[in-house]
Amino acid sequence: MSDLEVVSLKIFGRDISLSCPAEEKPALLNAAELLNTELNGIENKSNALILAGLNLANKFLQNDSSSASSPEDANKLRIMLQDIEEVLEK
Repeated sequence: MSDLEVVSLKIFGRDISLSCPAEEKPALLNAAELLNTELNGIENKSNALILAGLNLANKFLQNDSSSASSPEDANKLRIMLQDIEEVLEK
């Protein structure tokens, strides 16, 4: 079993600490950077999380149609986006 590591992130101007397996930390940091990039490119900040989620999901699904990703991967992405939105709403 992997050791959990606490990772501090700043997403949409908010500090967030999450626990994740140590080997997943680089991917989590990359995901946070990707999300922040999407959020920074959206002018309508009141709906930025929704729009960034839709943009990322759309990009993922476009890539999904040309790759061997499974419906399980798409579901994991949806859950991840919901988790991020729930944390940011607190």
